[in-house]
Amino acid sequence: MVFDSPNIRVTVEYGTGTLSLGFPDEPVNAFDLARLRELDTAIRVIAATRTIRVLVLRSAKPAGFCAGLRPEALASLPHPTQRANFAWYGQQVFNRLAKLDAVTVAMIDGPCLGVGLELALACDHRVCVARPTTHLGFPERLACFGGSVRLRDLIDHRADALIASGETLSGREAQALGFVDVACCERRAKIELRTFLDRLETRPAKPRSPAELVGLAAERAAFAEQKNLTPQTPSLGRKGEPGIALVLAPLPLGEGLGRGSSLPLPETIALLGDDPNAARIVAEAVLRGGSAVVCGNRAPVFSHLETALTRGFITPLEAEQARLRVRASDSLDGFDRAGLVFVASGHDPFRLAAVVRPRTIVCVISQSSNRSSPAPFPHARRLLRIGFGDPGRVALYPGVNTAVETTETVAAWLKPFGFGAVVLPVAARLLPRAA
Repeated sequence: MVFDSPNIRVTVEYGTGTLSLGFPDEPVNAFDLARLRELDTAIRVIAATRTIRVLVLRSAKPAGFCAGLRPEALASLPHPTQRANFAWYGQQVFNRLAKLDAVTVAMIDGPCLGVGLELALACDHRVCVARPTTHLGFPERLACFGGSVRLRDLIDHRADALIASGETLSGREAQALGFVDVACCERRAKIELRTFLDRLETRPAKPRSPAELVGLAAERAAFAEQKNLTPQTPSLGRKGEPGIALVLAPLPLGEGLGRGSSLPLPETIALLGDDPNAARIVAEAVLRGGSAVVCGNRAPVFSHLETALTRGFITPLEAEQARLRVRASDSLDGFDRAGLVFVASGHDPFRLAAVVRPRTIVCVISQSSNRSSPAPFPHARRLLRIGFGDPGRVALYPGVNTAVETTETVAAWLKPFGFGAVVLPVAARLLPRAA
């Protein structure tokens, strides 16, 4: 053990070190000032450890490499001078990482966003596991720790367009653009990393870096001038596309849902009828390994799977396996295994009364022009009307008998798919009372 702290651990074996990020009690890794100082201390210890010739940076969490800055870190920087000083310190820490004598490799598996991507860019090489949960980009449309400068050095003027767009890329798209060295599927991740490290251990030579990073001051100034630094739900697709989910599991619980544990989606999701937003959620749940039952047209679900394949989030084999997990059922056979059921507009949820389990959550999708009440439903505590409105927003209309945990659970489930939920209890009268 070279270094050990509450959030960071550094080990070394036969000249290859591993720096693991594992921030406790949070679903994904995210930095604040205290954690940045821990990283700084770890880097200084590594610099003094001459036996480390190759260093791998990776996450100790299954939910991703690093998703950026903690909301608390941003809220603690109300003044532009504070933001500029914070950015300056982060630039110094990441610059020390870039200047290590050891050859550094970022092992990216899962979300690598904002400061997380800047951390990966400060490494000499990047190996990426291309899976549906792996996204690389700057959803907040700005960098603060030298990422814009390093990305520009790798892909020239295209870096400015990528940051300004807020779009995120798959691992294979990032490789094609030129800032990821290796992108591979999950099955080959260990082999590809080991092969890559074998080459580096044979010739541990640092790649040539620019003599001076030009643009750090401008990056600090841009970060300091931002008046609203509250993290927003990132745009995960290309312009006009809904994209793939950011963080699939585990999910943080909202207040009243538990003791800080995770809230994974049900293993099986069902869809009655046709709705584009529900089809997208079903597809992304299937991409993570879940299954789906569709009473209606499966083409929209398959279209999302094809998009994931085209953009390099999954392989052809994974796409075929995902398609096989989407089952058609005109008779509602299989709906009894679903933990979440979407009912498209124009369909009567009462059809499900004798099929679904009492604890299954049934979401009745309401169009803005359709506010009629559905037929009485025997499991009213688990019945919720929802409305997909503006991109990234969903309205939840709990009924008079809808349990609070039902509303909170649905809000938590929809969050990783890029939907911010707004609860509108004034619409309670639109749902039926318990029979």
